[in-house]
Amino acid sequence: MTGFAFHAYIQPMNFIAAKNIPVFALVISGGLISGAWFFQFVLGYSPCTMCYWQRWAHWGVLALAALMLIASRAGQNHSKLFAALIGLAFLVSFGLALWHVGVEYKWWAGPQTCAVSSVDIEFDINDPLGGLDNVKPPACSVAAWRFLGLSMAGWNAVVSLGAAVLSFIGASRHD
Repeated sequence: MTGFAFHAYIQPMNFIAAKNIPVFALVISGGLISGAWFFQFVLGYSPCTMCYWQRWAHWGVLALAALMLIASRAGQNHSKLFAALIGLAFLVSFGLALWHVGVEYKWWAGPQTCAVSSVDIEFDINDPLGGLDNVKPPACSVAAWRFLGLSMAGWNAVVSLGAAVLSFIGASRHD
């Protein structure tokens, strides 16, 4: 490769700078949460307990990204610190997703809150919400949907790990 061709190859990677990480994080985590809502509310896939935990990790990413944007608008340049914190939040999401994948493949046990029990809901007209105590989320050990062999938790693990790596690269670069 000539020097020019190599430079043209790495040029698209220039967007990975600490100052760009919050927008990147908003797109990634916002997209993953929106996708989860689409599967839940449009396609009817009920999330399990571990699915909700993964969403909380992405809410953390979104909060850090918003704080970084606010700080930068206020003239505070802590972009490298925030980019690193966003990378850590993506690693938390990756860890939760990997744990969930392991539960799905029966590599290890999930938490007790992931067990499915038979649900027998009796409706009482005098207490219409009384049966809600018996409602349990689906089992964490059953992947409700797969694409190219990966469950939603598997895809979250892949995307979160990639986003963490890119966030750490951005945090390490000189702006």
